[in-house]
Amino acid sequence: MLDWLTIIILLVIGVGLIVTELIFIPGTTIFGIAGLVLAIVGIVLAFINHGTGTGLVVLGVTFLATIAIVLISLRTGTWDQLSLKGTHTSRVNEEESVNNIWKGDVGKTISSLRPSGKAEFNDRIVEVSTLGQYVRAGTKIRVIEVQSHKILVEPVEEA
Repeated sequence: MLDWLTIIILLVIGVGLIVTELIFIPGTTIFGIAGLVLAIVGIVLAFINHGTGTGLVVLGVTFLATIAIVLISLRTGTWDQLSLKGTHTSRVNEEESVNNIWKGDVGKTISSLRPSGKAEFNDRIVEVSTLGQYVRAGTKIRVIEVQSHKILVEPVEEA
């Protein structure tokens, strides 16, 4: 009885790892190889302990069970709920054009720039970046370059 329990446990874990490899994490091969090894050990134990006839039955049942579980898992779409399907395509300042912000404009930081953050120019809040320096919130800044959707600024040194 203990030998059947060992065979069944090896086969169930092996098939489970193979299905995990095929559906959840394809391409890693670690789970697939481990599952294949466990299934083969279970089948070999069935051949050794119970003879060729029983071994062939266990081999066939294991093969058919693996195919059936994979097909059922893929067709029902159950696993689709566990994966992310959406993509983010938005970009910084995409909603607002930077047409009214020019090189030399002076504004004020709303958040700290580390090196990016928010600033206000002409009553508009936009995302800005520095050339790598840290700028505290509330500091006066000047636009040094405007690229398509990127505004580069530097702090204004007050005399």
